[in-house]
Amino acid sequence: MRRRSLAALALWAVLAGLVFSVIFDHHTRVAAAEFMAAQFQRRAHGVPLDTIDDGFRPLVRQAARRAAPWPLLLLVVGTGAALVAERHSR
Repeated sequence: MRRRSLAALALWAVLAGLVFSVIFDHHTRVAAAEFMAAQFQRRAHGVPLDTIDDGFRPLVRQAARRAAPWPLLLLVVGTGAALVAERHSR
């Protein structure tokens, strides 16, 4: 591969990392709000509170699973675009 193609792939990888970070952060914030609402409900009903490990950690795993496909899709599209551009430039 040419130097420009490698630079393009690196930029696509950086973009994919940023997209994962933003999507994961959003889903984590939503999960935190849901966890806090559930804790308030548990306290209001006199039910023992969940721990972070039992209540919040599964929500964070779910947020990571929701965010993971998007950067993979960007990497596939970016790699395809870089390959097409390199072949077209020859």
